[in-house]
Amino acid sequence: MHIQRIATKELSSEGAVFQSSVWAEVKQHFGWKSYAFLVETENSAFTLLVLIKQMAPLCSLAYIPFGPPLSLLKLSQVGVFLEDLAKQIRKFLPKGVFALRYDLPFEEVNDQNVMTFRTRRLRTLEQSVQPEGTVRIDLQWGYHAVTLGYRERAKRALRKADQVFQVRVHDGDEASFLAWYDVYLETARRDGFSPRSKKYLRFLLMPFSHGNEDFSSELLLAVEGEKIVGGIIVLFSPSEAIYLYGASQRFDGISCSYLLQDFAIRMACERKCRVYDLYGIPGPKGRASHLAGLEIFKRSFGGQPYYRTPSTDYLYNRVTWHVYSLFEMMRYQSKRRIKIQGEALPSS
Repeated sequence: MHIQRIATKELSSEGAVFQSSVWAEVKQHFGWKSYAFLVETENSAFTLLVLIKQMAPLCSLAYIPFGPPLSLLKLSQVGVFLEDLAKQIRKFLPKGVFALRYDLPFEEVNDQNVMTFRTRRLRTLEQSVQPEGTVRIDLQWGYHAVTLGYRERAKRALRKADQVFQVRVHDGDEASFLAWYDVYLETARRDGFSPRSKKYLRFLLMPFSHGNEDFSSELLLAVEGEKIVGGIIVLFSPSEAIYLYGASQRFDGISCSYLLQDFAIRMACERKCRVYDLYGIPGPKGRASHLAGLEIFKRSFGGQPYYRTPSTDYLYNRVTWHVYSLFEMMRYQSKRRIKIQGEALPSS
């Protein structure tokens, strides 16, 4: 294995959005340091984004979001590969990094028997940073073909919603953004998740830097007359579109959420994305069961469920890692209020 430091602008734009220079730009604006690498093995070569965040003086966590790619490896090779990569990349990271956290890519289609690790240095965690399950829709045959795969639940909901709501792309108007953000906070209180700040979401919706024109984040708004009643943020890349955040008001027997997702899927097809990722359902074997209602909603658009290994750490300093893990578990318990999600109410 050969590892070379590269500029973040050299990260591949064809792979996962969270391994792109755009995501490096977003996270760097909010306290993370971005490191980019070219990794060459006997069978493959790929770029890799590693994010570093200082947790305390001389104490930092390294994090790889949805990487590295594993599709060319046999199952028996994965653990050895992850340990070797962590060891090799350590010399490029700043002093004080006590662990390297992997959120591995979605690899398993309809298979909940994902890998877990527990060696002296490699530990699969009880809680994951990112969802362990998702629903991905293949867009290669176009929008009409995708709609043929919609389940009756989605078709019925779209017929109802189409008579009441309209969907439009946010044009940058601050008043509209603030109206949607109020709905977002209301949804967070109702469904029990921690909302992102206005500052974070505003930045996400700004045009990305020069060289990343093929990426964009769009806020799609659902309106009833002149009133904003819901909206979703979707990140579009040359290869995929990912639903990131959403909110909607509740109505008896009708939901604007179906109309919003259908609009986003159509946009993704028009932009020639290969995949639409609904991003976030329960993980393998009952993990994150509080997302069960979202799974009903997201699978109504067809697509396939994908699963991945839970967040996994490689320990550089085991003592510091154990102390950090204790505080992290306390934080999860205090901030992640587990609450059964209402069906058809996306709120990730």
